[in-house]
Amino acid sequence: MKDVDDPFFGDEMMRALQAARDGEVAQMRTRPGAVVHGRVLSSDDPDAFGWDDLREGLRREGVVQIRGGTPEVILKAEHELAGFAPKQHFWDIFAADAEAVRAACGRIVAGGLPDGITRQPDDEIDASVLHEMQGFLTEHGVAPFSKPALAGDLIPARPVILRMADGAIAATGYAAMVHNDHSWLSGMAFVGLIAVDPAARGLGLGKMADAIANLIAVDELGAAGAAEFVAADNAASRAVLRACGLEQVPGRMVVNFSASDVRITR
Repeated sequence: MKDVDDPFFGDEMMRALQAARDGEVAQMRTRPGAVVHGRVLSSDDPDAFGWDDLREGLRREGVVQIRGGTPEVILKAEHELAGFAPKQHFWDIFAADAEAVRAACGRIVAGGLPDGITRQPDDEIDASVLHEMQGFLTEHGVAPFSKPALAGDLIPARPVILRMADGAIAATGYAAMVHNDHSWLSGMAFVGLIAVDPAARGLGLGKMADAIANLIAVDELGAAGAAEFVAADNAASRAVLRACGLEQVPGRMVVNFSASDVRITR
């Protein structure tokens, strides 16, 4: 099999995580407490999902995620998963409803792309382009999803790819419907995989890619709004999310419980 035809990308651990998540999509779309994730076994209601299954996932794969946990849920997770002595990696949650997304992101996109920057047409995003996107994400510290997950073959999803004048990828984004009907985020899209080539920084491409992905979420995927995750010390990304109309959700966090000190993705 050629690399471009391989659905998975990355080192052995990352490829195994992608394969495991792709294989679980059907059940995660209806299972209480489950999130359809591209990499990590994730739950937004671990009591409903089952702590035994989260412990088994941590034992098997070395990382699990609690998505949108309150302080009380995170404290319980620390107790339930204590036998693994896991490291904790945190992200804040930012969200907006469709009206706020359209108002803020519509203004950004209406301003147009900078000179020399073009958007890859959706009908030209094939396996070769997705392979290129996976490599770009990896190079810039964002763990990629599989090609089927990126392409929207598993759940409603769309990638965003912006290119420089020489054809190289300048920035990426992604929108997907990952939260099922049982979720506190039901109807909300996940927006992420935002990455910008350092050579293209200063052009506002992170904000543009994020705005396009948010508009895709509400206008093409039919989402009621969008949610994104960002680390507390990532001031630049937090400013982008606010510019796109999203605000921090108080009292809820995304936490990866991991056997490693290293974040699986930035």
